[in-house]
Amino acid sequence: MGLSDKEQEVLDQLERQLTGGKKPVKEVKPAAPVHYARLLISGALLFVIGLSILIFATSIHVTWLGVLAFLVMLTGLYFVSQKWSSKGIKSSKSPKAKPKTKENPFEKRWNQRD
Repeated sequence: MGLSDKEQEVLDQLERQLTGGKKPVKEVKPAAPVHYARLLISGALLFVIGLSILIFATSIHVTWLGVLAFLVMLTGLYFVSQKWSSKGIKSSKSPKAKPKTKENPFEKRWNQRD
């Protein structure tokens, strides 16, 4: 169901107010390059396999298999978290702008009284 003209106008006005009059960016860059997806998938798969083996080892009371399963789980977690803090991702982010100081509403009202 589409929006009426009035609803669309109100929505555009709200969007302009939220973005400060700037048009929103249509293109969103991915958070991580595509080749990190392979690490994420393989790490998650290793974690699930390790968890399954750990549950199985616990049910049949085999300690060495439980320890091995735990190591498989840790390896999976290592793969998932390996490249997320690398320089490649940090360099793909846009440079940070100066943080805006948050002005107290009372100070803002005081400054606007003139």
